[in-house]
Amino acid sequence: MKKFVASILLFLAPVLLVMGTFGFVVYQSGEWRTEEEIAQRVIAGEPAFLGLAYRDNRQYYKHLVADGKAADLLVLGSSRSMQFSSRFFTQPSFYNAGGGANFAHEYRFFLENISPESLPDTLILVLDQYYFQDGWSPKEAWPTLGYEHYEFNGSDALLRVIKDWAIGKYSLRDAFFPQPNTYGIAAVGRGSGFYADGSYCYGNLMDHPERGTDVGFHDSFDRIIRGTERFEWADEVYEPAVEEIKNLLDFCKEHEIQVVGVLPPYAPSVYNRMMESGKYGYLNKLPDVLGELMQSYGFELFDFTNMSQTRDDEYVDGYHGGDRVYARLTLELAEKSRILAGRINVDYLTRALETETNPLRLSA
Repeated sequence: MKKFVASILLFLAPVLLVMGTFGFVVYQSGEWRTEEEIAQRVIAGEPAFLGLAYRDNRQYYKHLVADGKAADLLVLGSSRSMQFSSRFFTQPSFYNAGGGANFAHEYRFFLENISPESLPDTLILVLDQYYFQDGWSPKEAWPTLGYEHYEFNGSDALLRVIKDWAIGKYSLRDAFFPQPNTYGIAAVGRGSGFYADGSYCYGNLMDHPERGTDVGFHDSFDRIIRGTERFEWADEVYEPAVEEIKNLLDFCKEHEIQVVGVLPPYAPSVYNRMMESGKYGYLNKLPDVLGELMQSYGFELFDFTNMSQTRDDEYVDGYHGGDRVYARLTLELAEKSRILAGRINVDYLTRALETETNPLRLSA
């Protein structure tokens, strides 16, 4: 019997070693941490860099932190707003809630579910252009929203962490010896995640763009040809989405929130390809439609859809600008925005752009 047990254990030893090794990776990386725990650390002023690989809880996480921090200057939008950093501003009370709104109706929902005393004085509202064409927007009714906790699934994480190591997404060395206050496989292995101010770092992808999913913008160009996945064709601005923004501005006016609207940039060659196709007429009409709406409330809108002064290699993909793109964008806001006057760190941004370094990695 002892020999049989010994044989079984000997047979299982490699399996147990593998499972134990990668179980330790999951534990050591902090992938199992909850969004509530990290949010509380950030709200308390502790440093935290969060990059979960197997749960996408960004809306819930950003909502928790925004409600707890009660920042005077708040950024709200999709992933195209995440490159605004606290270092770009002189305003000490800042939070980037980028990822909190992915359709036109989600902005107001996000703010309505923040405690009244936690609402910002000023809102930088990043409005993705494709929200305003009917191909991307929901066809019948705006989906019901809600914020919820996603339970950590240990067995799923264990299988996926083995697979990700096998295809080279992270090294065991990085996972075994993570940087302090770093949580999640994406943060530990790729250097990608959210800083405590809510801004996002793309990590290794900025240093190795050849590892991305849109190298040479081939994926974006293909979407333009097919008219799909945020590149749907449209000639007219989708009025139901404009109405949702009007409702949002009513809320902001009622709560004395100043709004600076931003239409974010596309990579220059992607924008040019869209214009050459002749199938995106709504892009030319949108700045006037939203600009007039914003102005009627005493708010501002700035159109950065085509930032020809930027380079293609400063973009992560066809419609996500990197840190240098948003540093230039913010410098333009410093010159043009009445609402943000004196609240932008021009010296820091100028110094950052004079180097070849990622502005989010520079010391303030």
